[in-house]
Amino acid sequence: MIKFLHVIAIGALVSSAVYAYTIKYETTLATEHLQKLKTKTQRERDAIQVLKAEWQFLNRPDRIQTLADRHLDLQPFQATQVVKPSEIPNRGPKVDAIGRKLEDLGLGLPTETPRSAKASATTPGAMP
Repeated sequence: MIKFLHVIAIGALVSSAVYAYTIKYETTLATEHLQKLKTKTQRERDAIQVLKAEWQFLNRPDRIQTLADRHLDLQPFQATQVVKPSEIPNRGPKVDAIGRKLEDLGLGLPTETPRSAKASATTPGAMP
């Protein structure tokens, strides 16, 4: 009987050791995976910072002015370019194709819901 209990105790000891090793191994894998994600996140943040720095470098006002002078061929501002709002021609009304088709079919007008005498009499808050 004692040998049987020893065998059971040794089996329990081995199985608990295997279980502890499995948990340790899974924890190690999860830690490595987390570290890789942190490294990748930091790399992406660094790349974003580099892109922001490049964007700021490319959007310097003196650089943009030089490029505008070189490529846009802009003329200096003259007082004759200023007009009054009344001198600007009016645009025609904007009508979309679907609205135009609905009007052609006679469906563009708003519709009214029919009202009956009973409906107005049963309206809550209506005084007789």
